[in-house]
Amino acid sequence: MLDVLRGRSGIVSRVLDRSLRCLILALVLSAVGATGLRAQEVGPRAVVSTFQDTLLATMKEAGPLGFEGRYQRLQPAMESAFDLEQMTRIVVGARWGRLSEVERKQVVELFRRFSVSTYASEFSGYGGEQFEIGDDLAKPGLGTVVETRIVFKKDKPVALNYLLRQTPQGWRIVDIYLDGTISELARRRAEFASIISSQGVDGLIALLKKKNEELAGS
Repeated sequence: MLDVLRGRSGIVSRVLDRSLRCLILALVLSAVGATGLRAQEVGPRAVVSTFQDTLLATMKEAGPLGFEGRYQRLQPAMESAFDLEQMTRIVVGARWGRLSEVERKQVVELFRRFSVSTYASEFSGYGGEQFEIGDDLAKPGLGTVVETRIVFKKDKPVALNYLLRQTPQGWRIVDIYLDGTISELARRRAEFASIISSQGVDGLIALLKKKNEELAGS
């Protein structure tokens, strides 16, 4: 009987050893996989570069596409590259905290459409322009700025610097600086502030709807 028990004990011990080795191997592979995913994370420069590639390709086909075609081409690219919800919160400002959930969703959706429509309207042709990407600069407490510029055939290049922040979905654009210093969000916030102050969120919603209709007709 003792021999039988010793034999069974040895079998159990060997099974446990194999199980433990398998568990350790699984943990190691899991850690390696997580490291690999972090290594493959898309960085700020890649986010900007991918978006600008789509923007340039859209500009080259701007005429045949028309406004709606440009909008449809740019919408997924912008939703992937920009944190449009955070941008909406920034331009609304302190009033954001007083909006209902329904109002927030409506304003975010209208601002999303406004942002894409603005690009579809303003980048409505192609004259040999090219985008050039420079350095990416960490700004503690602010994010990372990716320096780029749009190069024209005849005119001087114009700096377009992108501010990106890390989000649960990866790096996302939250602001653009024209000429390297003029904040697009600050400009929009100043534009919307007087409307929000005098007419409240209903006034902002009406303004965004009007702007979207005007841009769609451009």
